[in-house]
Amino acid sequence: MKFVICTPLGSVLQTDIVKVTLETLDGYQTFLPRHVDYVSTMGPNIITYITMNHEQKYAACHHGIVVKTGDEVMVTAQNAVLGDSLDELENVINHEFKQTEENRKELNTAMARLELGLIRGFGRLNKESADG
Repeated sequence: MKFVICTPLGSVLQTDIVKVTLETLDGYQTFLPRHVDYVSTMGPNIITYITMNHEQKYAACHHGIVVKTGDEVMVTAQNAVLGDSLDELENVINHEFKQTEENRKELNTAMARLELGLIRGFGRLNKESADG
């Protein structure tokens, strides 16, 4: 099977594999070559995949979509980090991905405040033009 992990910055991994296991919002899924086609979303998790040399490898992914069609499994994630150590990748999820999520929440809050300020400003302009 082909296994591909992509982020907005580009392809992180393209390799041939024997199987892949990951957690989706539907639960844990293991894909083998003849598995039925599948689409789901996933939260932050560690993907385990077995290479053609029967080596177990890992990838930490931050929110994304998994699509299994034919003999290809494609994961599209906000961020992805490859590694050989589960502890290392668990730290990536617990620290880096959570920090990214906190930054995103702060940005969304700031954007909401700006939008509210614009709406109020346009409301004042509209009222002034109606009065004048």
